[in-house]
Amino acid sequence: MPPRRPSHAFGARALAGLLAATGLLASCVGAASPAPSSPAPSASTPASTLAAATAAPGTATVVAVAWGRIWDRVPASFPLPPDAEPAQPADPVEGPSSGAFTTGLGVAEAAQRVETSLTAAGWSLEATTSGEDGSRDISAVGASPACRSLVVVRPLGGMHFVTVYYGAGCPRP
Repeated sequence: MPPRRPSHAFGARALAGLLAATGLLASCVGAASPAPSSPAPSASTPASTLAAATAAPGTATVVAVAWGRIWDRVPASFPLPPDAEPAQPADPVEGPSSGAFTTGLGVAEAAQRVETSLTAAGWSLEATTSGEDGSRDISAVGASPACRSLVVVRPLGGMHFVTVYYGAGCPRP
């Protein structure tokens, strides 16, 4: 009896599956890429306009996270460190937020700048706490007592994340 040859049908199916998966992956990566018509923020982009530049098109919506109900973006006027850049990808530890940014400033300096900017913009600081991981949590209240935000400044390797939870009781961004 001659030796049995493998069927090419399995190989063709596997190749077709591989090509389909590659196409799906390419479409997902393309969908996650910024639209060519929206220019990327430059190093000279003011931090106050950076929040608006990174927001997805459409109307802001309220989402629920562990911290509470938040807007899914921050307003353009929200105080951020001057060198803040959109985090790509967003902070993997903090999860969904109103905005995630990176800064080259140290945690203490970035937190101090956020605190100073918040108070200058009319926010009242409720508490600033330090975590075991070196992070700083800044709780603030806006003009209305229902408007609350939490800003987390956290080290991660050689960069630092600034994650903002802009409460649903605050004005729509």
